[in-house]
Amino acid sequence: MNYALMVYSDQSAWESYSEEEAARLREEAMPAWIACFEELGKADPNLEGFELESASTAKVVRVRNGERLVTDGPYAETKEQIGGVFLADLPDLDEAIRLAALVPAATYGSLEVRPVVDN
Repeated sequence: MNYALMVYSDQSAWESYSEEEAARLREEAMPAWIACFEELGKADPNLEGFELESASTAKVVRVRNGERLVTDGPYAETKEQIGGVFLADLPDLDEAIRLAALVPAATYGSLEVRPVVDN
């Protein structure tokens, strides 16, 4: 079964960091992320993962009464926004949950695990 592992975190702190500070923090976090990618790759060699740009770059599109409405940023009133997603073919939900717990962002944010509809 295919699962989406969606990474959520409070992105507001990153916006306050200088480029140098953000680069240093990314560099410090890389060993944990590389270990995570290796484990995810063992579970599904065809795993796909995508980091998203900051939620502040998002646009929300709605159509109401035939009119297109575009607003800035995520619609949800929450501190945590989606920052990335992994798509993996895994044997079951228990394995998806086990792997989600290995994602470093789970220590400061959260991961939503959701089966992908099989069409």
